[in-house]
Amino acid sequence: MGAHPSQMTIGRPCSVSGRGYWTGQSNTLTFLPAPAGSGVNFIRSDLIDAPRISAIVDNASGLSLRTRLGQPPFHFDMVEHVMAAIRGLSIDNIDVVCTSAEMPAMDGSSFPFALSLQSAGIVECGGSPPTFTINSLLRVGDQDRWIEARPTESSWLNIEYRLDYGNNSTIPSATYSTVVSELEFCEQLAAARTFITAAEAEQLQQKGLAAHVTHRDLLVFDKLGPIENELRFPDECARHKALDLIGDLALTGVNLVGEIIACKSGHQLNVQMARMLRQAYLTSTADADLRQSAA
Repeated sequence: MGAHPSQMTIGRPCSVSGRGYWTGQSNTLTFLPAPAGSGVNFIRSDLIDAPRISAIVDNASGLSLRTRLGQPPFHFDMVEHVMAAIRGLSIDNIDVVCTSAEMPAMDGSSFPFALSLQSAGIVECGGSPPTFTINSLLRVGDQDRWIEARPTESSWLNIEYRLDYGNNSTIPSATYSTVVSELEFCEQLAAARTFITAAEAEQLQQKGLAAHVTHRDLLVFDKLGPIENELRFPDECARHKALDLIGDLALTGVNLVGEIIACKSGHQLNVQMARMLRQAYLTSTADADLRQSAA
């Protein structure tokens, strides 16, 4: 996405409250302004000494159906939708104070988080934002599921997600592509909700997970389509996967410029690509410092 000339934060505190999908535990997120150079940090106010962790890929794990920062008992689950809202609104520095480990599920999208952050105002806080312009082809995955990062002449981040669960899936195949800007994120991506098949939902609840979740809390597909729900976009599932990708790539800790194409990727591959991009950024920064020292 195109970088602001200055790093950005929010103008005042704001908050969002809800229950997590997996545990059903209540969690209130309080977003706080943060100074330039501090990045995105998550804080557990329910633990002794309110420990914090930086939202960078070094501290992240891509798990099945979610992304985690840290390790139990000091961890944060389902951070991708919160991170997508922060990155989608071009916020560089912010503290996220949490009262439990799992992020509120809300409606399964980033929209409630984006709405709260917008209400607080997004303001400059000084300093140039850290930016990495992708300058070579990077790829993770295999022939079936993969992500590629490519150079582009654009000064923005371009995202394309190719969704395909096969001909027998109840979830329709689709491809969604966009130039990631604040306006595009808010109008076209933030409201896209998480989804699952009815069979997967039943398996999770049989394991004692998501016991409180109903068909109205996310998109649950049977062979006829969403159960007791309606799509917000014809390609909502592909848009949500693109949203997840933005949230996971935000763990690079920098503004990305280039093109990302993902085919059937999930959080594990997303985090692998974030790790590769962050390493490329750190290498380029170190090389630039060496050249400057030599000069």
